[in-house]
Amino acid sequence: MSEFLPFCKIKLQYLLEMVTDHELDDNALRVALYLALAHADHETGESHPSFETIGAAIGKHAKSVKRALNKVEAAGYMTVERGTNKGKSSRYRPTEAAMQRASDRRREGDKVVPLSRTKGGQPCPQSGTDLSSKGGQNRPPNREQELRKERLVASAPDLPDEGQSGETRPDGRRLVFVPRGICFVRDWDKRLEEYGMGALERNLSVSPHGQHVGFWLPARTPAPRDSSEWREQLVVMRDMYRQAWAHKDYRHVG
Repeated sequence: MSEFLPFCKIKLQYLLEMVTDHELDDNALRVALYLALAHADHETGESHPSFETIGAAIGKHAKSVKRALNKVEAAGYMTVERGTNKGKSSRYRPTEAAMQRASDRRREGDKVVPLSRTKGGQPCPQSGTDLSSKGGQNRPPNREQELRKERLVASAPDLPDEGQSGETRPDGRRLVFVPRGICFVRDWDKRLEEYGMGALERNLSVSPHGQHVGFWLPARTPAPRDSSEWREQLVVMRDMYRQAWAHKDYRHVG
């Protein structure tokens, strides 16, 4: 059995299987969609909001949410570790079988490539290019479509890959800009809290970058636990927190 891909990379494949499952009713599907889109962990897909939180978000009673989760669990898409009445909420996680199927679909999809011209494929002409030197016509540019693309680019968050435009620390490490309020920030907050560190918002100052504000971090998302890369990231984050605290103390004294 091949290894699972991170949930963030197979989320669409995971949800597509449920959407096309005719045995799964709309209420169960809405609950599953909400968990996957709003609360799922970046790597594992695990989430743990209460029945009341889920119900308030989708307009259902907590008992209706509980019944819906039972159906999703019975269909084999999710395991539910039920909480107690002592403040411990239930935990929901995609089953290994569902993760495996979604990973396999993603890998199969990644293998699909356009057919080359030498094997019978045809190039896709761009707007405004000549389709043929004999009788072809120029395709006029679609101004409305171009404006939509420009607006989309202007409104999209700037998420540079590691090694692209970013800040460089004195020790030579590159930092990546992560916009405030997106799922990657929640991934960092959750991981840092596991190691006794507070959330980014409470410890680091937000920085402007283009049309957005956010944080300069060692990577877009935390590396896998127990990896050497994560240990290096943890050292960087602790150093950044110490510097931020020292700066706040200095301003307070001044």
